[in-house]
Amino acid sequence: KKKKKKNCCRSLVAAYIMDQFDSESYWNRSSSRGFSFDDDEDVQGVTAAGSNVNVNNILNDYDTISEASFDNSAAGSALNLSIKSVISEEALKMLIQEQTLDDRIMSKGVAPEEELRLLRRQIQTTFYNPSPEATAYKLLLGKCASLEVFKSMHEKEQLLDAVLKCGGGDAVIGVLLFLKKTLNHKNFLKILEQRPQALQSYIGYLQQRQSQEAVEVLQHFGKHQEASLIQFKSAMTCNNLQQRKQKLLQLLDQYSGDMGVVSVYLPHFEAALKLLELIEKERNTLDNLVDINSTPIEVLYQCCRKHSNWKEQDLTRAPSPFRLSADLHISPAQFEWTALNERANAQAYADLESVFERVPAWLPLKQKQFHISFSLELAVLRLYALQAPTSVLYMFLSKMSNTTEKLELAKRVKCVRAVVDALAGMKDANQLTQLKDSLPERSEEQFYCEKALKTLQTKRWTTDNIKLKL
Repeated sequence: KKKKKKNCCRSLVAAYIMDQFDSESYWNRSSSRGFSFDDDEDVQGVTAAGSNVNVNNILNDYDTISEASFDNSAAGSALNLSIKSVISEEALKMLIQEQTLDDRIMSKGVAPEEELRLLRRQIQTTFYNPSPEATAYKLLLGKCASLEVFKSMHEKEQLLDAVLKCGGGDAVIGVLLFLKKTLNHKNFLKILEQRPQALQSYIGYLQQRQSQEAVEVLQHFGKHQEASLIQFKSAMTCNNLQQRKQKLLQLLDQYSGDMGVVSVYLPHFEAALKLLELIEKERNTLDNLVDINSTPIEVLYQCCRKHSNWKEQDLTRAPSPFRLSADLHISPAQFEWTALNERANAQAYADLESVFERVPAWLPLKQKQFHISFSLELAVLRLYALQAPTSVLYMFLSKMSNTTEKLELAKRVKCVRAVVDALAGMKDANQLTQLKDSLPERSEEQFYCEKALKTLQTKRWTTDNIKLKL
């Protein structure tokens, strides 16, 4: 019987303990009383100022995390930290405010009176105006934030300034779209005008979406150059020839009036239209090797390929490379480089001299002279890469005035005649003799080297005789 009584007592104790564990009040009870926003029945709204009591208590120096520690020894108390060492006062206030705005969770088993208080607090939170800084912080973190609580224009400007101050990004675009939706167009443009950073972000957003509004906004603020470039880009991305041509015509009509600030771009717009018209008319003549997306240099290359008379600079025929260069404002260096590559690939080396001939305007006799707009070394190396004959390389090497550079380049492209000329210009008889001995017997290069060596010795003998007579 005693054993049965003992077992019965143990069962009753275990049942009591389990009942205590299952009780919700057991787990929710605490020795310290927590702060509640609903202590005051007459609360009219939840504000940041209303939470100052809680924040100030938390930030007091005497308040530590000792309640979370079960070690009451001296060593344990030494490890207690003030919350100020973990988070700043400003950040803590922002976190409490954010928690107030986001907390919509209703606890289970709440009494009807308590539920009514919670619902009333949520309604108050809905109509509560958070600070612009807290909202900007949430937007920058990618969190959802209600912008409709910012009613007046001044509040909206404060919100935009707060986002711009934090660094911008997509948050700026979100706020700007909200302002555009809730403000009239005049006030919205005024806000953009006063904030260049916001204006730049908004224009970038419109350009990314390829919106026509970007042109309208730029024109409103007098940025006609940027607006015209956007319109030009839009026209050039059109893949239909007639539509692109129509857009270019409209662009020229729009900015050919009093828009003096766009005058620097007008020649380029006109050149694009002329190129389009040339492709439209001469596509068959150029063997259909050009299309609407061909670059000016590509079209110039095909015009060089079809050009036959290089001795005359024909400016009357449309597919003439000389006329095309003039119409499209192609630089002389680009024209000469393109013509050199095309003629060398076609192995029409006889035309190269005519390509680089110019009639100087200051010379009354109007005699053609050799003129090149880029480096002679670059021309020689390119011709050598295209396997041009040595005679062609020699023609360009003979135009070099620097003897040392000429000698090095001639050795590099293996042009013996140019090497001989350079050594003769340097009056280096020893190297000329060594070069003559290394050349094949009775070859043309050896005869040329011997002739240069004799000329050099004759000039030296004549000079010595003149010195003796004097």
